[in-house]
Amino acid sequence: MKGISGIVATAILLALTVAGSVLLYGYVMGYLNTAIESGKLVVENAYYLRNLGKLVVEVRNIGMREAIIDYVEVLMSNGISSTHDQTLVVPPGETRQIPIVLSNSGDQQAIPQYVIIAYNKSATTEPTPVKIR
Repeated sequence: MKGISGIVATAILLALTVAGSVLLYGYVMGYLNTAIESGKLVVENAYYLRNLGKLVVEVRNIGMREAIIDYVEVLMSNGISSTHDQTLVVPPGETRQIPIVLSNSGDQQAIPQYVIIAYNKSATTEPTPVKIR
């Protein structure tokens, strides 16, 4: 029984390498275009001024288009979450502060623990811990 000649084996390996490279290139370019062409928000900082009952969230747009903030969700230490409507445009590469006055009606011990920003009608940030000052 004869084996495959060296030239045929090399041609097959070359064809598989080219096909794999084309598939990988298509996947990476599609992923990068999606990330770059849209606005993407990152929470840089979130802190709660306990004396004032005020939460300040700093967000940065790392995308290539403006991002429009829809609302801020605040997860409290007592397990309750509250939603605060916002209409704020964050241009690409810029940082904005979002001040939120929290009313702890009924539970004075509840403090904010995490914030989530909803933007561009369908995207959200990762939950970000809130620092207490």
